[in-house]
Amino acid sequence: MAQFDVRNFLSMVCSDKRNLEMFSHLVNGSYIRVVNYHNTEPEDAARIEAEIKYFSENFVPVTLKDMDTFFKTKKWPYEKPGLIPAVFEGFRNQYDVMLPILDKYHFTGWFYIPSFYMDVPVEEQMAFSDAHELDLNNRELYPDGRVAMNWDEVREVASRHEICCHTGTHFQIFPDTPEEDMEREIVLSKRRLEEQIGREVEVFCWLYAEEYSYNVRAQKYLKEAGYKYVLGNLKLEKIR
Repeated sequence: MAQFDVRNFLSMVCSDKRNLEMFSHLVNGSYIRVVNYHNTEPEDAARIEAEIKYFSENFVPVTLKDMDTFFKTKKWPYEKPGLIPAVFEGFRNQYDVMLPILDKYHFTGWFYIPSFYMDVPVEEQMAFSDAHELDLNNRELYPDGRVAMNWDEVREVASRHEICCHTGTHFQIFPDTPEEDMEREIVLSKRRLEEQIGREVEVFCWLYAEEYSYNVRAQKYLKEAGYKYVLGNLKLEKIR
């Protein structure tokens, strides 16, 4: 067995402030872990179920109410740490595979939805996915061409899990992004989700998950939209 090289490890950790921050959270017993999922296909169902089963036995699920309480009291109210299965992109395979597994183990998922994806006509969804970096692993899974969840499916997910906005079109927002694009991808995307699920959407997640401070110009739109939290690569930040 190769010897663990402490110097190389520490060099890697210190090479990027985000690595250093993540490592400091881990060694100091962070209260909440996050595991990201994208495509969740039938061939992966057994592995995913084993993971969610393990999470349900060793962690507690996390809701937005838990987050509100934690930010208010600065105390985690459970003996076990929390864990969030973060389910990105709004793919149909998440409804078919991931949702039943989460429900079986009564474990809350956080679904990050590009809110205009559901409005794309079925015959255009493959092309839309290609154009917006919505990477599909198995194009043969759905011969009818519908690869995104429909609104009925999103509403069912929302009845038992957390729904978060992941822009409108899976759009990367830069510091120099035009105002109209930020309005569409931050504000109008939230309104579309809320119209369809019938409740407030409180979390915004950048494409490529930057921190709140990343884009000062975008802060105006995040506040206008009324988000409570912004998700970055290493943290969930409360902004109101």
